[in-house]
Order: sequence, then C-alpha cells, then structure tokens
Amino acid sequence: MAEEPPTIPATVLDETGAREDSKQRRKEAKRLARATRALDPWERYRALVDTLEEAMDLVELADRKARFALLIMGALNVAFFFLVTRTDFIDVLPANLRPFLGFYLLLYAGVALVFFLQAIETLKPRRFRPRVEYPGDGGAEHHPEGLRYYEDVVMRDLDAYRRAWRDVRFGQLNAELAVQNHVMARINSDKYRSLRRLYGGLRVLTVLAGVLLAVLALSMLASRQPPAVRATHKVLPVPESQATTEGASGGFAAPVVLPALGLREASGIAWHAALERFFVVGDRGTLAEVDPAGSVIEQYRVKGNLEDVAVHAPSGRLVLLSEKKGELVVWDPASHSETARFPLDVAGIVGKDPADRNQGFEGIAFREDADQPGGGIFYLVHQRKPARLVALSFNPTGSPRTIGAADVSGRHALKPYEDLTAVAWSEPLGRLLVIAESDDRLLLVSPAGTITGSWPLPGGRQEGLALDPQGALWVADEERGLFKLPGALDVLARAPEAAP
Repeated sequence: MAEEPPTIPATVLDETGAREDSKQRRKEAKRLARATRALDPWERYRALVDTLEEAMDLVELADRKARFALLIMGALNVAFFFLVTRTDFIDVLPANLRPFLGFYLLLYAGVALVFFLQAIETLKPRRFRPRVEYPGDGGAEHHPEGLRYYEDVVMRDLDAYRRAWRDVRFGQLNAELAVQNHVMARINSDKYRSLRRLYGGLRVLTVLAGVLLAVLALSMLASRQPPAVRATHKVLPVPESQATTEGASGGFAAPVVLPALGLREASGIAWHAALERFFVVGDRGTLAEVDPAGSVIEQYRVKGNLEDVAVHAPSGRLVLLSEKKGELVVWDPASHSETARFPLDVAGIVGKDPADRNQGFEGIAFREDADQPGGGIFYLVHQRKPARLVALSFNPTGSPRTIGAADVSGRHALKPYEDLTAVAWSEPLGRLLVIAESDDRLLLVSPAGTITGSWPLPGGRQEGLALDPQGALWVADEERGLFKLPGALDVLARAPEAAP
C-alpha cells in the first residue's frame, strides 16, 4: 500500500506566502524609487548628448528638405520657361492673351526669385551665441566652462584648453550641454519656420505653372477647330482715275476654309509649280509644305520673323522675307536647309529712312525675266511710313551680300492705300496682286505701279496670297488661317486696263 505525501501545515504556507509578498513589494518600491530619483551626473550627460544628437539630426533633415524643394523649384522653372519660350506653344494662345504673357512671366520670375532667396535663408548657417554671465543657483561647479562650442574653444590657447579639461566638473560639462541643446532648439525653430515658408512658395509656383499649362492645353484644344472666315469687309472708295470692277463685274465667290491643321499665324504663301504644292510661312519662324487640298505635309523651323515667301523659279529655291532683322533667307526645299541670308538696306531700298522699324517689309514676289540678274525681278512691299512697292534684282544663288539702292529698278507709292502686307505676281494677268490689309482690299497693280483694279477681300488679317493652277486665290490670314476664293482669276481678268 502506497504511502501518502506528508501534509504541510497551513501556518507554514501562510508564512511562506507572506515572505514572497514582502519581497515583491520591496522590488516594486526599488523600481519606483529608481523611476523617480534624480539622475546622477553621468546619466544626465548621456541624456543631454542624445538630445543634442536628435537636434543635429533635425537640422540635417531641414537642410535636406530645403535642397529637395530647390530641385522641385528648378524643375518647375525649367518647365515654365520652356513653355513660354517655345514659339510653337505660344502660337496656340489667343491673340488677345499674348500681351498678358509677358506680365505673367514677370510675376512668375518675381515669385521664383523671392522663394529662391527663401531657400537660401533656410540653408544658411545660424548663429545663436548664448550669454551665460553668472553661475546660477548651482554655483561655479555647474557653470558652463566653454569646452564644447567651437567659438568658446578658440578663445583659449591650446595649453589653457587642455588644462580646462583636466579641471572640468561633471556639473559644468552637463551645464554646457544643456546650453547647446537650448541653442539647437532655437536654430531648429527658426529653420523649420523658414522651411514652411519655402514650401508655401513652392505651392504658389506650382499653381502659377499649372495655370499656364491649363491655358495652353485649352488653347490647343480650341485651336483644333477650323477657323471661320469673316464675311464682312470695309470698302474704301477708289478714285475715278483708278478703275474698279466691284460694281460692274461682281466680287469673288464665297471663301472656302482650308484645314491646314497645325499651321499657326500664317503670314505668307507661295505656289511652287515644280513641286506642285504651296509653301506657307509663319511669323515665329515656321515654314510649312501644304498640298493642293490644304493639308500640311511637313513643317520646318527657320530662324527669323518670317512674313512672306516667294519661289525663285530658275533655281526652285524659296526666298523667305524676315521682317525684324530685315533680310532675305534662301531655302532649298530639296535638302530642307538654308543656303544663304541677304541683309536688306531698308532705307536704301525704299528711298528714305522708315518712320517705324516695326512696320517693315511684309511681302515678296518673283517675276521671271531672263534679262535680269538671277533670272527675274523680285517685288517687295513695305507696309507703311512709307508704304511702297519696290522692284529689285539680285541672284539668290550667288554669294550673300547686302541688297541696297543699287539693286532697285523701281519704287511705287500705291496711294491712297497704306498697310501693304502681301504681293504676288500673276503671269496670266501680267499684273501684281497687292493686299491693303487695314482696308481689306485686294489691288491689281501693273508693273509700272498703276492700280488697275480693286476688290473687297474677306478675312481678318490678310498677310499673304498666291494663285493656284485652277485660278483660285489662296489667302494666308494671321487670324483665320488659310482660305481660298475659287474662280478669283476669272474675276481679276475682267478688270479694265488702265493707261500705263
């Protein structure tokens, strides 16, 4: 039979439990005492060093955030100035918005400059040098000795600095760490205040760039709509000495709008018989090939403010008129490249100094004549002050040179008309076609400079014209795009002859 285990008396169990509880209470009391006691000097030193390291990490974090903001700001600035300097983007803006683009650019540049300076302010080194002039309640043994901060260190020579470290007390070292932590807190407070302003400016720049991008996007969508041709025109009475066909033979047929998608600010047009296509130029340096149906085949960039284009039939090259610099640019359509530039002596060609440099040569045309240098005569129209039709001869395939008074064979004032913006030569008519844009008139002019006919011309800002092989008159309108007037050659042919 198995023996039963001995029974422990209840009093013994109670005493054992009481001892365990007492031991546990003493441990809890010790933990509570450790949690609430004052730190000893070494513990204060470690805590202060940890706090200082955290403050220095915050300084570095603020600097990284400022540098990141500068990267974003730089990308925004590059994108913004890329948009406002690309003429093919600016061309899509409505004409009434373009004058405000300069002010918008100035606004953006001003805001960008302010917040670029703010970024420098955020990154710049701070200096908060505390002045602890008295020991305080702790006495001299708890007064900073200036052993850690570099500006304090260099105030002693090397031997004195080494001696100070030998004599330093823990309380003095901890007091200096406390001062450094206070200084770092002030530095971080100032840095992060500046950083918040910097990121606020970054939001402003982003909004400004976004608004411009939205306006350009909406303008591009709107520009895809075919331009409408204005049907109303102003009529300027023609003197009796200059015959007009408007009443006797009727006007032109209704204009037909041509697609020419992607073509912006068309300012000149010419028919290239050998290539059987049109060439159209734009104010901002675009040259486009357009097929007889009015579709753009290809576009090129040519440096200059291009106002018109003519075909030099003997060579097949194009002669482009650049108004702002006053020069003729020769372009080879076979190689798609520029071959020469001929500066224009404007005063010598028109016979006097122009009153307004912004109203220069606007139109150019070519008429074949084997007896002339270069195989023909170029006709240029000077817009106003003075408004002139000028005939001159030069060889566009020769060496570049300045074209001046010696090359002129005739000058004509087409009074009473001003604002001459385009000229074209018609071989079947033996006449020049000239646009008087502000009067919305098409003039028929003899080589001797006599106006033999005048018609009202539809459109908004007619800048170029050319006749196609079917006798339709094509008009390059800076506001309305391309349109043509079918049967225009027949209407023009009915003009009565004027005395030479």
